[in-house]
Amino acid sequence: MIDAPSQFQTPKPRRLIQPIMIVPAVLALVTIVSITTYVMNAGSDKTHAVSAPVATPTASPPPRFDPDAGAALPRNRVVAFYAVPDAAVTGPAHELTGAMLARLRQQASVYQRLDPAHPVLAGIDLVVSVPDRKPGPAGTYSHHVPAATIDEYVEFCRKNNLLLFLDLNFGWSDPVAELNFFRPYLKLPFVHVAVDPEWMFPRHNGVPGVNLSNVRAADLNPLISAVARMPKEYQVPRKMFMIHQYRPDGDDLPDPYNPGAAIIADKRNLINDSRVDVVIHVDSVGGWPGDIEMKTGQYAKWVDQGMQRFQNFRYGGFKIFYQLESKNKLMTEEQVMALQPAPMVITYGN
Repeated sequence: MIDAPSQFQTPKPRRLIQPIMIVPAVLALVTIVSITTYVMNAGSDKTHAVSAPVATPTASPPPRFDPDAGAALPRNRVVAFYAVPDAAVTGPAHELTGAMLARLRQQASVYQRLDPAHPVLAGIDLVVSVPDRKPGPAGTYSHHVPAATIDEYVEFCRKNNLLLFLDLNFGWSDPVAELNFFRPYLKLPFVHVAVDPEWMFPRHNGVPGVNLSNVRAADLNPLISAVARMPKEYQVPRKMFMIHQYRPDGDDLPDPYNPGAAIIADKRNLINDSRVDVVIHVDSVGGWPGDIEMKTGQYAKWVDQGMQRFQNFRYGGFKIFYQLESKNKLMTEEQVMALQPAPMVITYGN
């Protein structure tokens, strides 16, 4: 067989092999480079996302406790009705009625009109530690008002936006133990403390209602300090500590410890603690001609002069007796406000 001439044979595509193989290779290379670039960029983004600082919210600091916020004094004046529960002779707050509340608010409004710069806070001065002439089961010459009765007064004051003084008369009771007995009530922001040295015999040297008492600053200072600590302990506004004064103090007397001459032997030694508002409250009783002048003079000496001399209390208080003092002439609100300095706590008994 004769082979066909070479020009009739199908030529081999030698020149096409190289381009066909190069194109896929290039495409593969481009794909690899693109994928690599994508992966690297994605990895870079991840790295930045992980390493970027995350803002941590800063916790707000707790509000700073301020015992002055909501404190009754010095921005306000207090007008309170006094009483031993169920003992009408002692004061108008002896029972909780709508008529008593209306009378209290009316009396407070008079002082509000006389001094608009000091809003008047109405309240009740409630004797919760009652002095006795007999020693009683505990031998303390005193007894406590029943807890249910105190609770009624607390709820009444809470409901009607009144202040409440727990008035401690002690007898022979240990003063600090007596204060601590009523401490659960003192956790409330509207409850304050009053003490009456007239019925207080820490040395067991007399009987309430029979003998005159004489107390010392050392008897009162632990109570003042304990009440001073309460605002921070219970996160409540600063409290008032009212000391009733019925007779002179003995700072200028040759024998300051004589009960017949002085009720507080050494007022100059009362502790000065800005965490508590100490009030010296004149509660002597009138009811005869010249009693207004007498009580005015007592306030000038026991409060005004004492405040300037001793500088360990900042507020004065004053008491009016509706029934006893009306036998002569009841002191008017204008006369009370004319006292210097004007009393910041004014109470009314019967």
